[in-house]
Amino acid sequence: MKKALPGTRRRTAPAVAIASLVVVVGAVAAVVLNRLAADGPPFTLATPLVLRPVLETEYDDSCAEGYLPNPRGDQCYRLGEGMTVRQALDLREQEAETGEWMLVIRFTPADGAVFGELTGRLAAQSDPLDQLAVVVDGKIVTVPRVTDPITGGDVQLTGGWSSREEIAVHVDRLTP
Repeated sequence: MKKALPGTRRRTAPAVAIASLVVVVGAVAAVVLNRLAADGPPFTLATPLVLRPVLETEYDDSCAEGYLPNPRGDQCYRLGEGMTVRQALDLREQEAETGEWMLVIRFTPADGAVFGELTGRLAAQSDPLDQLAVVVDGKIVTVPRVTDPITGGDVQLTGGWSSREEIAVHVDRLTP
C-alpha cells in the first residue's frame, strides 16, 4: 500500500479549488457571452412598427375618415398617439402552446421603457381604451387587449394567426 508523502494533500487541495473556480468562472462567462451574442446589436426594421392606443371603435364595413379598419375589415379604429419602433434586437414568429402563431419582438432598452409606460396606461383603461393597434405600412396588423403593463422589452403579439405563413408575411415585411 502506497503512503502519501507528508504535505502532498495540502498542495493538491488549493490546486483543485483553483481549477474548480476557473471552471465556474468560465461557465458564467460563457452564459453571459451567449446572452450578449443572442441580443446582439439592434437592427433597423425595413419599415417602422407603429403602436397606437385605440381611442374609439366602430363596427362598420367602411371606415370614416381618420379611422383604420382591422384586418378582417369589420371594425374601424380611431387611434391615438403612440410610439414608432424603428430598431429591434430580435423579431421573429413563434408558435404558442395553443397552436396560434405570434409575433415576438425584443425592443431596444429605450423602446422597451416607452412601451412599458404605454402599456401601463392602457392596462388601467376599460374596453376599448385598453387596446393597442399594431400598424405596419399604414395598415392594422392586430389589435390586442392590454391587461397588464409589459415591461422588460420582450413582447409577444397575438393576432389570431393560425399558420406560420400568416405571421411570416409581417416578419418578412419588417426584417431587412
